Amino acid sequence: LPRRVTLASLVMVAPGLASQDHMRDPTDLSDWSVEQMAFRFAIFQQEGRGLQSQAEIDRTAGAPIQRGSEHAWIFQPMISALIRQDRDTTHSLTLPIDIVTAASPDALNPDVQTNASRENEAAGLDLVTTVRDSEDVSWQLHIGFHFEEYWGNGQIGGAFIHRFADDNATLRLGIETIFDSFDPLQPDGIDPGPVVNRFGTAATGSISQLLSPTTIAMASYTFTAQFGVLETTYNSVPVVGGGRLGDRYPRTRGRHTLTGEIRQAIPETDTYLALSYRFYADTFGALAHSSQLTATQYVGDVWVRGHYRFHHQDAPSFWMSSAPTLDAPEWLLRTSDSDLETLDAHEGGLNVRWFFDRRGALTAQSSYVQLGYVVYGRSTGLLMHVGSFDFGFGF
Repeated sequence: LPRRVTLASLVMVAPGLASQDHMRDPTDLSDWSVEQMAFRFAIFQQEGRGLQSQAEIDRTAGAPIQRGSEHAWIFQPMISALIRQDRDTTHSLTLPIDIVTAASPDALNPDVQTNASRENEAAGLDLVTTVRDSEDVSWQLHIGFHFEEYWGNGQIGGAFIHRFADDNATLRLGIETIFDSFDPLQPDGIDPGPVVNRFGTAATGSISQLLSPTTIAMASYTFTAQFGVLETTYNSVPVVGGGRLGDRYPRTRGRHTLTGEIRQAIPETDTYLALSYRFYADTFGALAHSSQLTATQYVGDVWVRGHYRFHHQDAPSFWMSSAPTLDAPEWLLRTSDSDLETLDAHEGGLNVRWFFDRRGALTAQSSYVQLGYVVYGRSTGLLMHVGSFDFGFGF
């Protein structure tokens, strides 16, 4: 491939997964160019059972409440690129695509029994533009879109980034606005129309500080305010004695997220460690704690990266395994979504990346090939296996 790629030829190549934190500082910046490109293909295979699922359950009158199948295959190709416009401006472009084969919104129609395994396709576009205003100040603009059957999403946001203390500390302040519009499909497959909406705004503040030549610490806080139809309208709650009620959430939600991370390099052995913690709370009454340990080891032209993550969450106040009657009032808040119930989750993964050029490996400028595997399990019985293949090009 040529060292420089013009915008006219960009559509002919596969862009790549790039990091804004590892941009090189080229000397020839007179024309648009692609600095990094990559492609990722991941396969998710999921097994488990949840109360909101109606797949593979006994629907006869009087049957006991059961957890339906959450079996799914998800195929996700993704392409991305880091494009430099000039010395001070870069654009990070990502195009993810999801293909889900399982009981999905496609299956929710009056012919539900013959469509329970149909596929659902989704695609998105994400663009982050970073402009360096001075040696110490940069600005970011983020625009994103996502489309799938019955649902569309748009988001726009910006951030202010300030480097200080001799470039040993970085402050980032950002705001993001998200808008969703979707058909209000019901658990029985009926679409009462018209489309409904939800709206959210997130404000984030983060800071990173170099503690030593080999240690860096980071912390961030995000507050998100959501308004509108917040439930997934085709999710449902089983009723004692038979039948289903649709989920019902409050029309507003406040979410608080606090994260902290510390990273340690061990240059003598080419080892890099990271330990992070995340706290979450919202006005639904949900609480969650997550911690993760990541280790990366370079061996010649290869690095091996492993991670382990533990997550615990408490369900929101209106989560229930069943509703007592079909005559429940419309205002009664309720959900049986298995993603929201009280649970513990464990995740472990291993990635192996081979760099074509060891000299560029530490600055993300080298081309590479990567294989990855992740296993994720919940105390509720959900189990997911994820395999991925990546290749990227650095220029």
